[in-house]
Amino acid sequence: MASPFETPVEQVATLEYGEFEDQIRDKPIVILYPRHRSRGALLSMVMQYYGQHIIYYNLVDEQPLREWLASMINSAIFPVGFDQTRAALDHKAEPEDLAAAFGADLNALRSNPYILLLDQFDKLQFDKAADRFFRELPVHLNKVQIGINARLLGLHPWNDLVLAGQATVVGDETAMGGSTYGDDPALGQLEVFALSGGHVYIDGQPVTSWDGSLPRHLFYYFVDHPMITRDEIFAVFWPKMSVKEATNVFHVTKRKISERLGHELTNYSSGFYIHSPRLNIHYDAQLFEDAVDQAIEDEDNAPYLWYKAIQLYRDEYLPYINMPWVNERREALQHKYARALIGLGRFHRGLNELDAALGYLLRALREKPDWEDVHQDVMMIYSQQGRIDDAQRQYTQLTKTLQSMFGIKPSKDTIRLYEVITAV
Repeated sequence: MASPFETPVEQVATLEYGEFEDQIRDKPIVILYPRHRSRGALLSMVMQYYGQHIIYYNLVDEQPLREWLASMINSAIFPVGFDQTRAALDHKAEPEDLAAAFGADLNALRSNPYILLLDQFDKLQFDKAADRFFRELPVHLNKVQIGINARLLGLHPWNDLVLAGQATVVGDETAMGGSTYGDDPALGQLEVFALSGGHVYIDGQPVTSWDGSLPRHLFYYFVDHPMITRDEIFAVFWPKMSVKEATNVFHVTKRKISERLGHELTNYSSGFYIHSPRLNIHYDAQLFEDAVDQAIEDEDNAPYLWYKAIQLYRDEYLPYINMPWVNERREALQHKYARALIGLGRFHRGLNELDAALGYLLRALREKPDWEDVHQDVMMIYSQQGRIDDAQRQYTQLTKTLQSMFGIKPSKDTIRLYEVITAV
């Protein structure tokens, strides 16, 4: 939960300025985590607190390294300086020499430390020359830090720079299962947002083409089932095919997945297909379920875990896929999402924070409109607030819902509660 001393922008950014300062201290390169959900607020916080000690540059055009540098040093925000960089560009210097010249010019630009913030950094065409340039640049930065804000950012060279202590990533404490930067460089980094539109990223880049729906659907099935047999796979995807036919289609489809990811997603071991140990999988549905299950078992930390769960649940599970296994998972996850909302609703009610409690409980009823005990909670809160008419309407809504869904009436306990509330 937010600290009472946080400013509004810090609360939205989910990072206090003091923490930000600690994280970036002595780091030449500062990366705003690309999939931080409040990256805009994080950027605003940096701009707000650093003020005159920041130079903001927005990459507008898609350009390779040399064209970008030439455009930037000739822009209106830099009326003087950059003689060494100009000379290096004129002499078509190697990327490492260009980095040395650019770093020297940045250090000479101001007498006091500052940040050069590069916004929309993904506009830069990141080729081998850019990779060599940014690997070399940190050792030449003294008074200046380079801030990088991008919607998309590859794994390298940033992972290597983080491991070398030359770069840091801020905002990644909210990343699924930990940041994709600063991990073992031999591991591929796979991010799967099944509860947020079905987006997939491999090594920081989106997977946008699957060569048909079948590879995409099998990919999600593998991610959601970390240990599965071939027979189970065939029963889900090719129940009417012969084993020989299904085997051929399966291997072709599996190969397409590997081609799209650039990594093997699974290994075959002891009769099971399991997740490859050479791939670090960040999967929001699994993290969501873990948070809900832990909250049920750990009463002391339950509120924090409920909050974590509802932050992960941004949308229903893979909403654009209509397959029996997906539909079953969607319903099960929706059920757990409602449990998380109810948990928070009852937590806030216990603190006598009735408006917050009511908000969570009503959201739970949008997911599960037939849960009678939650309707009872809502009716009691309305009664506590003196909103008797709203309590009556809630009872009427419950009555209609139970009749339309199951052809039944409310329980005796609910009827008795209604009578007590309306008798006041």
